[in-house]
Amino acid sequence: MPRPTIPYLIGGSLLFLFLGLAVTVGIPAIQEPPATALAVRYNEAQLRGRGLYIREGCWYCHTQQVRSVETVAGTVRQPGDIGPESVPGDYAYQKPVLWGTNRQGPDLSHVASRPYVTKAWHVLHLKEPRTVVPGSIMPSFAHLSESQLDDLAEYLMALP
Repeated sequence: MPRPTIPYLIGGSLLFLFLGLAVTVGIPAIQEPPATALAVRYNEAQLRGRGLYIREGCWYCHTQQVRSVETVAGTVRQPGDIGPESVPGDYAYQKPVLWGTNRQGPDLSHVASRPYVTKAWHVLHLKEPRTVVPGSIMPSFAHLSESQLDDLAEYLMALP
């Protein structure tokens, strides 16, 4: 008499699903890296700005991590302006981490330490990108209120 295989298949599938979740979600949550000196705890305005950054899809085009090859080349305008290579502890307080999906715009790690960038520069760039960076393909965010633009600029200025 044949044994019923359906319950075994379902049980095995659920077991593998549980193990997969444990490995991809559980273990990384338990083993969070220790915060580095560059890790930032955001204030309320910066958290609102981060929410706008996510909502408006900024993270689709801008990365927030410096890769090792970029510390000597890449998007460098002048030596040292993109900062040190990113490490996991730089993102200790960020949930979710917004590393970006497809870099079309410049990397935003350490953007506040770049000599030409100020909060006012960010607000103007968000309103009228091509007046600040000729040839930019970034859309205008002039539809945001002044307080939203200010919050978004606060977040950008706090990026590690």
